[in-house]
Amino acid sequence: MKAKELTLNAILIALTIIILFLNNIMPISTLTFLTISSLLVPIAIIRGSLKGAFLVYIGSSILGFLLLPKDIVLFYFIFFGIYGIIKHYIEKLNKFYLEVILKLIFFNIILLISYFFLNEFININENNLPLYALFILGQAAFLIYDYALTVLISWYLSQIHKRI
Repeated sequence: MKAKELTLNAILIALTIIILFLNNIMPISTLTFLTISSLLVPIAIIRGSLKGAFLVYIGSSILGFLLLPKDIVLFYFIFFGIYGIIKHYIEKLNKFYLEVILKLIFFNIILLISYFFLNEFININENNLPLYALFILGQAAFLIYDYALTVLISWYLSQIHKRI
């Protein structure tokens, strides 16, 4: 990995931490900040390499656990940070319906893990939703998130990538 890519990855890690920190200052919409922070991993893929994207994800997660509240970092670590890499691999298939199915499978696995194993840390069941309702609402929220991330990546490519 060249110095230019290492520098870019360090900047992306710092931006991720700043964005996740802003959630504490302005707790308006945690999902918005998590979505914006998840954009930085695909940027690492676009501007650098897949290895760089893993570096951004792991570096952001480690620094996040050291500097930020655990609940927001757990969400980033378990889903939002790694999803850009998973999305990259799945979308390389270039088959829309298969991509949607694989993305939903990934999301549901993460949702199940979160629900059953991490409930101690982030208290998912706080709102007393039945499990089936959580999964139904989760599917819709995930598809909206995936679309929003796609729009953000497209915006980055059309508006920023060419200019830097």
